[in-house]
Amino acid sequence: MSTPADVVRDLAALVRELAALLETQTAKEIPNIARDLGAQPQLAQGVDALGRVLGEIRAGAVPLRRTALDADALVALLGCVPEFVTGVGEAVDSSGAWLAGMGLGLGDAAGAARNVSGPLKQVSGVLDMGIDVAEGAVSMLAPGEWRGLIAALDRLSASLKALKAPTPPANPAAPTASGAALSEG
Repeated sequence: MSTPADVVRDLAALVRELAALLETQTAKEIPNIARDLGAQPQLAQGVDALGRVLGEIRAGAVPLRRTALDADALVALLGCVPEFVTGVGEAVDSSGAWLAGMGLGLGDAAGAARNVSGPLKQVSGVLDMGIDVAEGAVSMLAPGEWRGLIAALDRLSASLKALKAPTPPANPAAPTASGAALSEG
């Protein structure tokens, strides 16, 4: 079964492969073919339309990445709360035992402290389970995978834009750098 992280990772791989396809020598000939056919305006319109679609996809992915990272950070921050609550419960237990041991007639202080610390420790357990659930939910957001998808979208956009510029036709009459050096000598 695929997880959301698998889906985002696979989508990024697909986008990278599309970019690699547009970066091949064969694909780089597309603008020259369009120039030769007199279809450069149509190619430019198509590239611009696809570029806008990629831009919209990227614009949607950026806030999703930010949300996933924020949720991950929040869960990490909240992860210390159960231990803190457990620590408070243990401090209450220790304080009650300390007060009971002082011989000031507060013999029931330890019992009173246990009455307070018991529920605190139970709350800590519930909070710990909640953190586990939150961590599972955050993993579904795949916070570690969005950067790769956004980078792949940027690369595909750049590869697509490169299709708008044909390479100038080779002019056999133009002197080359080595030919210019020979004629000067």
